[in-house]
Amino acid sequence: MGLPHTDTLAQTLTVPTGCTNYMLSFWKHIDTSEATSSAVDTLKVQLLNSNGTVLTTLATFSNLNAASGYQQVSYSIAGYAGQKVTLKFTGTETDKGGGTTDFCIDDTAINVS
Repeated sequence: MGLPHTDTLAQTLTVPTGCTNYMLSFWKHIDTSEATSSAVDTLKVQLLNSNGTVLTTLATFSNLNAASGYQQVSYSIAGYAGQKVTLKFTGTETDKGGGTTDFCIDDTAINVS
């Protein structure tokens, strides 16, 4: 069993202007030993403004999204061109399902063209 906790990873960046394609991408891998059909552990991917206010939640993953190997996901962030934003990953382990969930993130990138 895991202990209830929250882990956060955040990076502030300025989304450049003058391009037509703005894509945030990363590879994710989710392992779980939860024995439940409910989403008890979560990973949120959000963009925040300079005041820390959530502009958008790009994705929410849970223990129900567990799969073998890594999967690449991409999200358009074109609406934030020219803005300084914070990309924030928040993983929450609740210990409500009797198991644990590991959220792994790799090769995060913002591609503009």
